[in-house]
Amino acid sequence: MSLDEAARLSLVDQPILTGHEAVINANERQAIAAAQLPDPKLSGGLKDLPVDTGEAYSLRRDNFTEFTVGLSQELPRADKRRLKGERKQLDAETERAALENDRRAIRRDASLAWLDVYEAEQGLTLARQVTSEAALQVRSLEKDYGNGKASQADWLAAKVEAGLVQDKEHDWLHHAQRMRAGLARWIGEDAERPIPINLSLPPPPNALPELMAAVDHHPVIGGLDTQIEASATDIALARQAYKPDFSVEGYVAYRPGFSDFVGIQVSIGLPYFTKNRQDPELSAAFERSRASKDRKRDLLRELHARVSQDYLDWHHYRERVGEFDTVIIPNATQRIENARSAFSSGRGGFDAVLLARRGLLDIQLQRLALAVEAARAQVRLQYFAGSPDHPGETP
Repeated sequence: MSLDEAARLSLVDQPILTGHEAVINANERQAIAAAQLPDPKLSGGLKDLPVDTGEAYSLRRDNFTEFTVGLSQELPRADKRRLKGERKQLDAETERAALENDRRAIRRDASLAWLDVYEAEQGLTLARQVTSEAALQVRSLEKDYGNGKASQADWLAAKVEAGLVQDKEHDWLHHAQRMRAGLARWIGEDAERPIPINLSLPPPPNALPELMAAVDHHPVIGGLDTQIEASATDIALARQAYKPDFSVEGYVAYRPGFSDFVGIQVSIGLPYFTKNRQDPELSAAFERSRASKDRKRDLLRELHARVSQDYLDWHHYRERVGEFDTVIIPNATQRIENARSAFSSGRGGFDAVLLARRGLLDIQLQRLALAVEAARAQVRLQYFAGSPDHPGETP
């Protein structure tokens, strides 16, 4: 299972993404409903029933008594209904931006979890190699000690070194198991699949100016742009509240023993007292719009800073890995060979061999950590740049 495959698997049957899709569908359906007229209302009742004199509680002796059935319809302004529908649609667009951001974030986090597994298992492999060498050295020195060719101190030093290396191996094993469990959070049972020995990475990131430009089109920024647009819609809706709405009602009145009536009446809102209702709502809408714009400015600063930091990290760690490969590791390997030659010829002690071997293991682990850190920085940069393999992401 390669790094790229782990990233792809993290998007399969992912509850975070399906949850966003459900919210998007819900908002889009609500947008349709919000733009419609309210439901009509059916009313009925008994009017003008006398309660005293000789006509008390009679439905026929008083010509004012009537049974009524009416149908009324509120008529909010068309612009208001349109704006309400657009507002809910913008909620769906905001959620869609969150979906795209989470898709990138999940790929990033799954890739980082894969790198954790890679580092732990490669560290375990290095520790096992040294454990095997240390065990062979213990057996060799035990034999030499029995033949009088090595001192007891050298033999005991080798046994202590073998024990320490074996303990380090157990520690790496525990770490690798924990990292596998962390990877399972993103890809489930596939986390138990073996991963390759060689670290295969996607193509290097773009130049820093191109990455900075990509940040301006990041889904998080797109979500804030949609929120700013939604704030403008809220302002327009608040202004609509200054305009009156209408309602109309038609009714039929049945009078037992007398003529029946029909009628129609129109109602209109009177938004004259705006000081404590419409004015505060409009002011609040302007404040929310300003807050959305400020959040966007702050987030752009944050994302640009993070891109710069990750880009510097990527270059820094790659340069250090190159230094380890060309200078440090070859010199450490030569140091072991020189120590072994000196010990075999009787010109040096075995302590020098142990120290050189331990030094090489530490160097190899440092080189592994640097390579993985460079890969982590590259994965984080890919989160900002987007992936051309996935629709909706900026290449």
